[in-house]
Amino acid sequence: MTTDAVGGVWHYALDLSKCLLNQQIQVVLVCTGPAPGPSQWQQVKRLQKNGLTFYHRPYRLEWMDDSWDDVYEANTWIREIYTIEKPALLHFNNYAPVCLEWNVPTLLVAHSCMASWWQCVEKKPLPEQYGQYFHTVRTAFQKADSVIFPSEGLADICQEIYGNMPHAQVVYNGIDLPFIDPLYEFNSKMPIIFSMGRLWDKAKNIELLLEAAPYINGEIFIAGAKSKDTPCPPRNVRFLGKLSHQQVMNWLKISSVYALPVKYEPFGLSFLEAASNQCALVGGDTTTLREIWGKYMTHVNPDDPKDLANACNDLLENPVENRRNGEKAYQWAKKYPLHKMKEQYLDIYQQMNGTVHNAVPAL
Repeated sequence: MTTDAVGGVWHYALDLSKCLLNQQIQVVLVCTGPAPGPSQWQQVKRLQKNGLTFYHRPYRLEWMDDSWDDVYEANTWIREIYTIEKPALLHFNNYAPVCLEWNVPTLLVAHSCMASWWQCVEKKPLPEQYGQYFHTVRTAFQKADSVIFPSEGLADICQEIYGNMPHAQVVYNGIDLPFIDPLYEFNSKMPIIFSMGRLWDKAKNIELLLEAAPYINGEIFIAGAKSKDTPCPPRNVRFLGKLSHQQVMNWLKISSVYALPVKYEPFGLSFLEAASNQCALVGGDTTTLREIWGKYMTHVNPDDPKDLANACNDLLENPVENRRNGEKAYQWAKKYPLHKMKEQYLDIYQQMNGTVHNAVPAL
């Protein structure tokens, strides 16, 4: 299984690897891109005790600038690992290695792509300068034995861009929901807003939250590494920097509102984590978030700071309604448990190579 340590794909891959290891399935996890941080290495070490085999090299990722020499070298390296480990099935969470020739079934999970990002965020097609990327992704979709999307919304837009995919399926992401003591949770909540994401990613739309902040009657805490272009925040905004996953969960436990006015979100694991901690959800009005959360999220215009401010104020100034929305989001989040995602992938693996659930193939 391939992964990177940059975003939500990391948590997805680690959670799924943990599930597979518990099923006595050997997992070889191959990571490219920036090195995992200290807390991420701790996650890896815990899984290595359960049998995980882990590889990492800092090759640039497909969507990064000037990446294609690195992508070629990464593909060569992945072929070497394949020769050593002799897996029964390949589960790719990126596109380029799918385009190689393999002698075992290949599963491609399309967590996002640049062309759909450009269409949703910039409202125009992917620029010609990314032609090699576009060709790689389209080829990967054609060559994979099975293609998985985390939402119908992303599947629809990718098929609109790249063409029909007869082997496409949707498997929603999932997480382990923590046990919630209602009394403790209610007493631990504070009238604050929490947000997080790649601050440099226009899709996350943190800039809109900063524009709305002067009109929001409450404190806002934002997790994520700042870039040099990140503007000076308003008085009621505090940047927390890059946090570990456990630190993020600690903030979600005490925050009453989770706000991220995204313009593009193929699934949104951060919303699921927030809902699992009974945060009221405020998100961008996108097709995918409507699909996944429906009426259990407050959807705002991702281009209107006043709309975002009004939604946040309505929750902060009405704690009973805020709590009710958080409880409803928590109950809805139960639709996306990790064990359901695991079972769906096990069924897909079995269909692809005929292995039974308690067999021991390496991925």
